[in-house]
Amino acid sequence: MDIFLMTSSLALAGIIAGIYVSGVIHDFRIDDLTAGQYMAMHQMRDRTFTRVMPVVRLTTLVLIAAMAMFAVDTGLPRILTIVAAALVVIDIGFTVSRQVPLNKQVQSWTPVTIPDDWAQTRDRWAANHNLRLVLGLAEYACLFAAVILTLSR
Repeated sequence: MDIFLMTSSLALAGIIAGIYVSGVIHDFRIDDLTAGQYMAMHQMRDRTFTRVMPVVRLTTLVLIAAMAMFAVDTGLPRILTIVAAALVVIDIGFTVSRQVPLNKQVQSWTPVTIPDDWAQTRDRWAANHNLRLVLGLAEYACLFAAVILTLSR
């Protein structure tokens, strides 16, 4: 059970970190898109992630909490795992309070109603995403270190 909790937590945290990194890579040249192209891309991507991310994120949080309680050693490994869980909670809170409103705003656009300041919304979304990238990578690093420290005892 310990190995299952550690590997599944690490795997899901790695998937999240990968999704966050892929968003940065995907959006590297996003400034080249027109307003209509950006709207279509963001609406399509958001429809997918609106369904997937809540389930993956909450499952990751539950697994990390179980890992902290049952799978890692006390001391630094447990502290790192608790920090990882806290980073997930911060990420979820930040996503709900910052990203979801921006996503809903873009979802409401049509080719005729795209606002003149659409690029500001795009740039705010990207800045928020970069913070989530840092949170996701830090979460993964904490879990990875906790697993290594536990398995190397």
